[in-house]
Amino acid sequence: MSQPGSSIETSVRQLIANGKSKTALDSAKEFHKAQGSAASELLLIDAYIARIQSLADQNFVLEAKALIGVVRERFPSAGPQLDALNATSSAQGGDLDGLLAPLNDPELSAERRAAIEQWIQNQMADPAALAGCVVLPREHSLRQAAAAIDKAFRAVTSGPVTDEQIALAEVSHRSPLGPWKLLIRAIACFYRDQDQACGECLAAIKPESVPSRAVPAMRAMLGAKPAPTLNPACAALVSRTSISLAALRGALANIDQALEQREAPGRIFKLIRGAVRECRLSAPDLLARARQMVSIMGEIAGLDPTRTFAALEGAPRADAFYFRALACAMERTGDPTALREACLRWDDFRREAIREDWFAESSVESATLYLHMAGLLERIPREFLRTMQGTGHKRINGEDNYFLFPLQLYERACLMDPHPDAFSQWLRHARRVSVSEAEGVARAWNKACPGDTEPLLYLMKEAEKRNAFPTALSYLDKAERIDSVHPVVRAARRRLLAAAAMRHLQQKKPHLAAEKLAALTALPQSSQGDAPAFYAVLRHLVCLARGDSPGASEARLEAERILGDNITGGMLIFGIAAVSKISGYAVLPLPRELTDQERSRIPACMARVLVLTKDLGIRKFQLPVPYFREMEVQFPRVSGSLDVEQIRSLGELGIATEYLGIAWAASRAGLERGGSTEAYFLLLRARALPEGWGDRYDVLTAAAAELGRFYRDMEVVDNAVESGRTPFDDLVSLTLDQAREVVRKEKAAPAFPSRYNSGPDYSDFLPSDSGLDEPCQCPECRSSRGESPDPADSFEIDDAEMERIFNERVPKDLPPELSRALLEVMKGAFKNGESPDQIMSRVAGIEKGLAAAKKKKKGRRT
Repeated sequence: MSQPGSSIETSVRQLIANGKSKTALDSAKEFHKAQGSAASELLLIDAYIARIQSLADQNFVLEAKALIGVVRERFPSAGPQLDALNATSSAQGGDLDGLLAPLNDPELSAERRAAIEQWIQNQMADPAALAGCVVLPREHSLRQAAAAIDKAFRAVTSGPVTDEQIALAEVSHRSPLGPWKLLIRAIACFYRDQDQACGECLAAIKPESVPSRAVPAMRAMLGAKPAPTLNPACAALVSRTSISLAALRGALANIDQALEQREAPGRIFKLIRGAVRECRLSAPDLLARARQMVSIMGEIAGLDPTRTFAALEGAPRADAFYFRALACAMERTGDPTALREACLRWDDFRREAIREDWFAESSVESATLYLHMAGLLERIPREFLRTMQGTGHKRINGEDNYFLFPLQLYERACLMDPHPDAFSQWLRHARRVSVSEAEGVARAWNKACPGDTEPLLYLMKEAEKRNAFPTALSYLDKAERIDSVHPVVRAARRRLLAAAAMRHLQQKKPHLAAEKLAALTALPQSSQGDAPAFYAVLRHLVCLARGDSPGASEARLEAERILGDNITGGMLIFGIAAVSKISGYAVLPLPRELTDQERSRIPACMARVLVLTKDLGIRKFQLPVPYFREMEVQFPRVSGSLDVEQIRSLGELGIATEYLGIAWAASRAGLERGGSTEAYFLLLRARALPEGWGDRYDVLTAAAAELGRFYRDMEVVDNAVESGRTPFDDLVSLTLDQAREVVRKEKAAPAFPSRYNSGPDYSDFLPSDSGLDEPCQCPECRSSRGESPDPADSFEIDDAEMERIFNERVPKDLPPELSRALLEVMKGAFKNGESPDQIMSRVAGIEKGLAAAKKKKKGRRT
C-alpha cells in the first residue's frame, strides 16, 4: 500500500536536510512519476538542486554542470535557481566571474546579493582571487577589501607587523570578508604572545566561514585543554608552527651568562657544542643563524676563533647579516679600538649587501651607512684616531682604509645623497680640522645645493674674520637672493658694513668710512635698539679724523642722549676707537673720579655697550683696566637688575680679558636665573675655572653638553664637547638627571674655587681612576682622618711677618709706589691659599718683565 503524498514529501525533505541528496533525488523521481503534479515537480527540482550543490561541494564541478544542463532542459521554470547554482559551481572551480558579475547590476535583489556574499564568506578560500576579479571595477569595495586582506595576511604570516599594517579599515565587520580580519588579528596576537586577545579574536570568527577552519589548529597552538580534534591539515599546521625552542633558548642563555662571567674557555666551548646539538634537534633551519650569533658573541668576548669554529662545527656564513650584526655588537662596547673595527665591519657589510642586492653601490642606503661610520669615528679621541690612521694598511683588495677618515666618508655620502643634513655634518667636522678644509666643504655644498644659505653664511663669516669685506659682502648678496628674511642674513649686512667702516678708520680713510656709515643708516633696521648710538659714535670718530670738531661734539652728544648718560656713551666711544686703532681720540675718566652712584652703574653700562657691540659683531671690544676692576667689585651688588643677555656678555668679557672673577660671578648670576640658559652658564663656569681643577672642569663641560642637548642648544653642545675633549681620555658622560644634580651642586657652591674651597664632590660622576677619588687634603679633612697636617698649612703669618718676608726678597731698586702695591697683592694672594714662595716667584717674574720692558724702550719715559 503506497504512502500518502505528504508523508513522502516530508521524507524527501528530511533526506535533503540530512545531506543524503542522492537518496532524496531517487525518492523524488518516483514520487513525481506517480503524481505528476506541480507540487511533486517542485519537490523534484529541490532534490535536483540539493544534489547539484552536493556535487559542487565535493569539487565534482563537471558532473554538477552536466546535471544543471539536464535539469534546465527538463524544467525551464528552475532557470533562476540553476543560474545561481551554475555561478557558484564555476566559482568553486576558480571562475569567479559568473558569480560576481551580477553585483554590478543595481537592480540585483537583496536575496541574490546576500546569497553571493554568503558564498564568499563560507566558500571562498583565496582573497587574492577576489582582489583580481576583473568583472568588478577596481574601486569596488569587495575588491579593495580583498586586496587589503591578502596584503595583511601575507605580512602577518611572514614576520612581525605593526597595528597599522593589520588595521584593515577597508573591511567592515558586516563584510563577508570580516572573519578574515579577525583571523589576521588572531595570528598577530599569537606571535606577540597575547594569548587572551588571540582567543577573543578566534571566538568572534563565524563558525560557518572559511577562516573558522583554522580555529581548531590555533586553539591547539595556544595549548587548549582538552586538545581539540584536528583534521590532517590542521595537525600539519600545528606541527610546523609549535616547535618548542625553550631548550635552545636556555642553551644560548647559558653561553651568554658564561661569557659575561668570564668562565674558563673550555667550559664555554662545551656549552657551545651543546647548543649546536640542541639546535640541530629543535630548529635545524636556525643553525646557520645561531652559528653566526654565537661566533659574534665569542669574538666580542675575545675567544680563540679557531676553537670557537670547531665547537660550532663550522665557520659562520660571512653574509651581509653577519657583518651587520658584528658591527653593531662592536659599536655597543664603546671602546675606541672596537669602534675602529666596527667601521671595518660596516664596510664589509656594505660590500656584501651590494653583492646580495640589498641596495645599490651609489644609493641613499650607502650614503646613510657612510654617515653612520663617520659618526662612529667622531666618538674616537682625536689623537687616538690619528694613530690608527697612521698605522693603517691597505686591505687585501688593494683599497685603502677610507673608513678611518671621516672627511672621506662625509665626501662619499654627500656625493651619493647631496642632502643639507649630510653637508652640515661634514662641515661641522671639517671646521675642527682646519679653516681651509671647512671652506672647501662649504663651496662643495654651495655647488651641490645652491638653494641653501648655510654654506654661504659660513664662507661669509670666514671672509669677515680675515677682514676680506668685499668677498664677505659678495657671499651675503647670494644669501640675500635665496632668503632675504633669514635673521642671520638680515643682521649680516649691518655687521659687515660696521666692520668695514671701522677698518677704513683704522686705515685712516675717513671718507670711505663715511660711505659705509651712510649705507648703514640707510638699512631698514638702522633705527632698532641702540644701533643709532653706534652710528652717532662712528660719525663722531669720522668727524674727529677729518678735523671737524663741531660735528664730532654734536655726534657725541647725540650718542650720549640715545644711551641716556655720558658714562655709557664714553665707554662706547672708547671701545669703538680702540677697535679702530685710533684710541687717542677717546678719553675716559678713571672710576675713582666718578661718584658712588656712577660707579655702581658701571656693570649695567658696560653690559649695555657689550650687547650692542656683540649684535654688531664686534668681538675685540676694549675698555681701560680700572673699569674691569671696578666692574668686578660692583657686579655682585647689581647683577639682579641685569637681564640674561647682559650677564652673558659680561661673562664673555671676563673670559676674553682673563678676568676670571667676572666670568665666575656672571656664571653664578646666570645659574640663579635657571631655565634654558643653564647649559651656557655651566660651560661659562667651566671656562672660568683656574688651572688645577681638571676634574670639576670635565664634569661641568659634560653637564653643559647634556643640558644643551635637552634644550636643543647645539652651539653649547658643540663648544662643551670640544672643550671637554682630551687627546686620549674618554669624555665624561652624564645622564640628564646627573647634569641637573651638577646644576644644583654648583648653585650651592657659588664661591670662586681656592685651596680651602674645593667646591662640590663629583667623585661619583667620574671614572674610578679620577683624581677626585683622592681624599681631600684640606687641614680640616686631614685632621678628621687623624693625619698629620700638611706643613704648608701649618704656618700662620700676620701682616708684620708678611711685610718682613716681602722686604727681604723684594728687589731693592723697585719704586716705592710699586713696592706698596705688590705688598697688598701678596697679602691678598696669601689669603687665597698661595705660599710666600709662590708669591715672591711671581714678584720676581713681574720684576723681570719690567726690566725687559725698560730695556726695550731705552731712552723713553712713560
